[in-house]
Amino acid sequence: MNHRSFALAFCIGLLALAWVGFSFVGTSWLALVMTVVIAAVYLLGAFELRQFRATTAGLRNALEGLNETPATLPDWLERVPSPLRPVVRSRIEGERGGLPGPALTPYLVGLLVMLGMLGTFLGMVITFKGAVFALEGSTDLQAIRSALAEPIRGLGLSFGTSVAGVAASAMLGLMSAISRRERLEAGRLLDTRVATVLQPFSLTHHRQETVRALQAQARSLPEVVDALHKVMERIERRSEQLDAQLLDRQAQLQREVTLAYSELARNVGASLQESLAANAKTTGETVQPIVEKAMAKIVDESQRLHRRLGDVAQSQVDSLTRQFTAAEQQRLQAWTDALERRAQQVTDRAGAQSLQALEQVSRLLEQSRQLVESRAEVESRWLQQHGERMDKLAQLWRTELGALRQEESQRGEAAVQRLSDLEAAVAQHLATLGAALEVPITRLLNTAAEVPQAAAGVIGQLREEMSRVAERDNLALQERTVLLERLGALVQSVEQASGEQRAAVESMVGSATSVLEQAHARFAQALDSQAAQATDMASRVSGSATELTGLAESFGESVRHFQASHDKLTETLQRVETSLNRSTARSDEQLAYYVAQAREVIDLSIASQQGVIESLRQLQQGKARPQQPVAESLA
Repeated sequence: MNHRSFALAFCIGLLALAWVGFSFVGTSWLALVMTVVIAAVYLLGAFELRQFRATTAGLRNALEGLNETPATLPDWLERVPSPLRPVVRSRIEGERGGLPGPALTPYLVGLLVMLGMLGTFLGMVITFKGAVFALEGSTDLQAIRSALAEPIRGLGLSFGTSVAGVAASAMLGLMSAISRRERLEAGRLLDTRVATVLQPFSLTHHRQETVRALQAQARSLPEVVDALHKVMERIERRSEQLDAQLLDRQAQLQREVTLAYSELARNVGASLQESLAANAKTTGETVQPIVEKAMAKIVDESQRLHRRLGDVAQSQVDSLTRQFTAAEQQRLQAWTDALERRAQQVTDRAGAQSLQALEQVSRLLEQSRQLVESRAEVESRWLQQHGERMDKLAQLWRTELGALRQEESQRGEAAVQRLSDLEAAVAQHLATLGAALEVPITRLLNTAAEVPQAAAGVIGQLREEMSRVAERDNLALQERTVLLERLGALVQSVEQASGEQRAAVESMVGSATSVLEQAHARFAQALDSQAAQATDMASRVSGSATELTGLAESFGESVRHFQASHDKLTETLQRVETSLNRSTARSDEQLAYYVAQAREVIDLSIASQQGVIESLRQLQQGKARPQQPVAESLA
């Protein structure tokens, strides 16, 4: 239906243009040219509407063929015409925006009417000029009548261009309305598809899906936590079982080893008792005289050795004590001298550093004072220059606004004067023309009476426009006056801010002075604390000398303990030598037996330890196997 209406409107407009143009062929070349121009503009608008409707049809076909949600949005947008892809994408994503309309057609609709009126005015000017020439150059009554009839025929030709322009404008407007209606229907179809099939591609749908996914994830979290708790419980139970099995096997192994060692100890103890009893009896009978003689000699020799060792140790202790005391006194004196020199150096260096710090502080205070003074001078100069600049700018704006108001008033008066002169000239010309023409011209004047009325309407519109321009100029002047007041307030605020900045700088200088004073006090406290530390170090050195004296006394005490322990060691050696002499005689035969028994015990112990290690390895492998499926289930 829309296609037929569009074609019918186009054909009607084209037929009207052809009819008007055909009537101008051979009669008026100017009207024919204007008709051709109107036809060209009409065809240009029709071509744009045809492209517009083709784009709309492509969008409609793409939407009508969309019965299910496409795989991807870019693939479906390839079927949409390229001028509409950005708008369609934005509509699908949730942005509100209308589909674009024709660009030139609204302007061409008005241009067709203006071209028709232009052709009419040009035809009237040429027709009246020809009539004037004919009346001025002829005296025959028949020639005057034919000359007066020519303007009437020319008016018919002139108004033909208006007919062509209005007809073409009306048909082009109708075609534009039909095209816009089709575009609106396509927009409604697009909204329907966006709400149904294309909804998964909208941002709102994406947000809803994200919220649903988060909700589902939140609902599944307790289940995951329960599963993790169950896995942890199974792991704990398995660990407890493995621990219990390991403890049982270890206890069993401990019992078996205990039984084996107990049996071995009983056997070895019995054999040792029998052999020792026999060996002791025979050895005691044989070695007793020899041992008595040897023991007497050993006692005499050990006594002489003990006396010699005591004398030598006492002489060495005395010499070591003297040497150690002298060395400690020299070391203490050297430490005392070094500490005194170090304390003096620390004091001198601290005094020099404090003097340098005070000099630096004084220089910094002087620099900060100079900086504050220079900053204050710069701020005052800047405020003065800014005030002068604002005064110059305000004076310049006042001058320019006065000149602009004077020029606009002169321009408006000149335009009003020119329009009044034009109105008087047109009225005078029409009056002379009405007096010169006869009755046929009266009808012509009646038909053309609308022209002065139109001119009067145009003059009235111009006057209204000039009054609106004057009102806009007055409003602009008021706005600029308000702007000047705001600039004055801004200058005052800048002056106030500069005053506040000056006060802030002064407060900053005061705070810097207080901070420097606090730093000086802290530095003096640090010097006092360092002096106290040096004094404490000297007292510690004296205490270390006392500790060295105590160390020498403890060394002498340790020498005495060494002598006592040497006596005890001598007695122990005597007893050991006695027992060795007793057991050496017949221990060779029993030694082989003991070695064989010990070898068997060692073999049994090694075998049992290998069994324990093998069982522990199997337990570790069995513990690692259930952990692998647990880890896989956790993953």
